[in-house]
Amino acid sequence: MKQFLYSLVLLLLLVACGNEKSISTKKMSLAMLADDLEILAADSMEGRAPCTIGGERTVRYLQSRMEEIGLEPAFGQSYLQEVPLVKILPNASEPVVVRDRQGELRFTNETEISLWSPMLAPEISLTDNELVFVGFGIVAPENDWNDFRQIDVTGKTIIVLVNDPGFFTQDPTLFNGKSMTYYGRWTYKFEEAERQGAAGCIIVHEEEASGYPWAVPARHSTDPEYYLYDEALSDKHCKVRGWISQSAARTLLARSGYDYDSLKRAAVTQEFTPVPLQAQLSVRLRNTWETCTSHNVAGMLKGKTAPDEAIVYVAHWDHLGIGRPYDGDSIYNGASDNAAAVAGLLAIAEEFKVQPETERSLLFLIPTAEESSLLGSYHYVEHPVFPMEKTVAGFNSDVILLLGQFNDVTVTGLGHSELDDYLKTAALRQGRYMAKDPNPENGMFFRSDQLPFMKKGVPFLFAKGYIDQRELGKEATLQIIADYWKHVYHKPSDEFVPERDKLEGLLEDAQLFFHIGYRIANEQTYPKWYKTSEFYQERPVAR
Repeated sequence: MKQFLYSLVLLLLLVACGNEKSISTKKMSLAMLADDLEILAADSMEGRAPCTIGGERTVRYLQSRMEEIGLEPAFGQSYLQEVPLVKILPNASEPVVVRDRQGELRFTNETEISLWSPMLAPEISLTDNELVFVGFGIVAPENDWNDFRQIDVTGKTIIVLVNDPGFFTQDPTLFNGKSMTYYGRWTYKFEEAERQGAAGCIIVHEEEASGYPWAVPARHSTDPEYYLYDEALSDKHCKVRGWISQSAARTLLARSGYDYDSLKRAAVTQEFTPVPLQAQLSVRLRNTWETCTSHNVAGMLKGKTAPDEAIVYVAHWDHLGIGRPYDGDSIYNGASDNAAAVAGLLAIAEEFKVQPETERSLLFLIPTAEESSLLGSYHYVEHPVFPMEKTVAGFNSDVILLLGQFNDVTVTGLGHSELDDYLKTAALRQGRYMAKDPNPENGMFFRSDQLPFMKKGVPFLFAKGYIDQRELGKEATLQIIADYWKHVYHKPSDEFVPERDKLEGLLEDAQLFFHIGYRIANEQTYPKWYKTSEFYQERPVAR
C-alpha cells in the first residue's frame, strides 16, 4: 500500500508538470567527475588559495576546461574576470583597555577579545570611545524590529549579541525560530553598524549560537584577512570590528552594573532599549597590507529567444592553500570544499552543451575568494555579465560529501522562494525527498556564494544529498556528518581518495540541478520570493 501511494503521488506530480520540458541526460558520467575532481584536489594545486601559484594553476585549468566544453567566454573575449584583492595583516600587540567606574579593565587580543580593522591605514585607534549595548544590532522592518530606534550610535562602539532573537527564544514566530536569518550573521552586524555610523562593533561570542568555537573569531586579530580592494579603501567602514568572549562580556557588563543574562532576556523583546554602559574603549591597531589580483572564471551558453535573461550555476574554486600542518600534512586540498562541486558544475555545463539550445542563457560561474567572505561573488554581482534583474535564478554547490547516493535532498535555506517547489518536483522524479538542514542555527545559508546574489534579489537554491545515505541510513549518515565537521572540514584531510570516495551522489545531484535549470531556462516566468524571506523583493511576473 505504501509503495502504491508513493507511485500515485509521483504519477500525479508528473501529470501536473506535463507542460514543462523534460529531457534525458546524455553526457554526465562518474569518470568525468572523477577526472576533474582528482586534478582540482591534487597536491600540485597547493590548496587553491587565491593569489598563489596553486590558484593560478587552478584558474588556467578551469579556463581550459571551459574552452574544451565549448562555452562562450563570459567576460568579452575572456573567461576570466579580474578580482582586485588586498590582504591585510593585522598587528594588535597592545592591550585593549576599557575604562569604567571601577577603573581599568585590560584584555589581550586573541584571548578574551579579538579586534581588527578593515581599513587601509598603518594605524587605527579609538580613544575613550563610548560603549553601548544595543541587543542584537538588528533593523528588520518586516519584523517590526529596530534595535537602534531610541539611540544615536554615531561615532560610538556598539556591543551586540550573536545570532538573532528567534534562536534564543526558539519561538518559530520570532524571526525564524531556531533557524538563523541573515540578521544573525556576523557580517550583517558589521554592515548594520556601518549604516548606523558606529566607530566600532563588537559581537559577543557564544559557541552554540555562532556555530563555532572561540578559536575561529580569535584568529581575526592575528591572521591575514582578504578584502575587495575598492571596499578596503571605503571610508564607510567601522574603524574597529571584533568579537568578545562570553566570559569577558559578562565581566565588562557586571562592572557597569548589568547582568548579562538579564540583558539578553530583555534584548529578545521588541520593548528592549539600548544601554549606554558608562564605559569607554581604547585600542590601537596597526595594519600592513599587500595587493593582488585573483580571478572569477565563467563561461556561458546564449539563449535562443531570451539571451538577455540567465540562469546561473555557481561553485567556488578557492580553498585555504598551504597552512598549519596536521599529522604532517600542510596542503589543504579541499576535495569536498569545493573541488567536487566545481566538477559537478563542469559536468552540468557539458550536459547543456550537448542538449538542444535553451530559450534563456546559462552562466557557469566559478568564483574566487569564497573562503574570504565571498569576495569573488560580491565582485561579480557589482560587475555582472547579466544584470541582476535579468538573472532569473541560481544554483550554488558547496561542501559535498562523497558517500554515494542519498535518499534526501537537503535544502539549506528552505522556505525562501518558489525554487523549493521546482526542487521538490525534480527530487521526487529521482525517488528522493526534500529535507531541512539539520543545523539551521549555524547560518550556512549565509556562508556561501548564493548570499551576494540573494542580497541583489536573485532567488537561489543551495541543496545537496546530505543526511540520509541510501545504504547507511539517516542515523549513521548524521554521525559521519558530525565527524566531517570536526575532523575534515578546512583541514588537510579533505582529500579525494578514488578507491574510497563514491561519486554517485555527486552525479545524481548534478543531474537534478541540470533538470531544474533546464526547466526554468525554457520558461517565461520568474521564480518568486516568499514574502516571509528577509531577501524578499518584487520580481517580474514574466517577460
